[in-house]
Amino acid sequence: MKRYVLEADKFIIEEAFGGQTDAESLFNPNYNVIPGNTMPIVVKDGDNRAVVSSVWGLKQEEADDDFFEIGQEEFAENDNLKELAKNSPCIIPVSGFYKWKETVDDPLPFYLRVLTTEVTGLAGIYTSFEQEDGRLIHSFAVITMPANALVEPLDDRMPVILEEKDFGRWLNGNASDMLEKGFSGNHLLPDMSVFRVPELVNDPSNNSKELVQPIPKLRNYDGPEDD
Repeated sequence: MKRYVLEADKFIIEEAFGGQTDAESLFNPNYNVIPGNTMPIVVKDGDNRAVVSSVWGLKQEEADDDFFEIGQEEFAENDNLKELAKNSPCIIPVSGFYKWKETVDDPLPFYLRVLTTEVTGLAGIYTSFEQEDGRLIHSFAVITMPANALVEPLDDRMPVILEEKDFGRWLNGNASDMLEKGFSGNHLLPDMSVFRVPELVNDPSNNSKELVQPIPKLRNYDGPEDD
């Protein structure tokens, strides 16, 4: 997942995930979230949940590179990731996400979302580091799984989309077990939509609701149903 959208307001996010925050600026609509952006995530805070600001791009002390997404399969072979899943799971609120059809000369952007809810929770993990000025900085990565039949014509991977009933299990210490069992997006097929969006989204500096407006098919190969 290269980009995503979050246009749900503070009340909707707090109601959906049961976390609280006073950081109003976190909820400004962002129609072109890119790695490095600071966005809200939901974490466990004692017996409660909290919505905190976090940078997209997981930072680890012994790693040179940041991780923006991590395949669910990678946790089985990486003890550090297992530990993060156990102790630092998070949920990333999104309204939808973008995929690009890469099998044509000029990749075409598509927007995908779950139709039955205004905000969706993606599975993730996070880390926290204290800066020299004492500020605590969080960073996160999205966990991915094999694509379902709707996403597969665009990409063979998709983010792990948690069901509402699993929010508590994910945050309360069961993330490792859930990853070991594995996730599938097949149950989402009746509730997901995908449509072409303007190529304006290709420029990370563009950020407006126009980016998620459907556009008509202009070529006979630009639909996700085509290989």
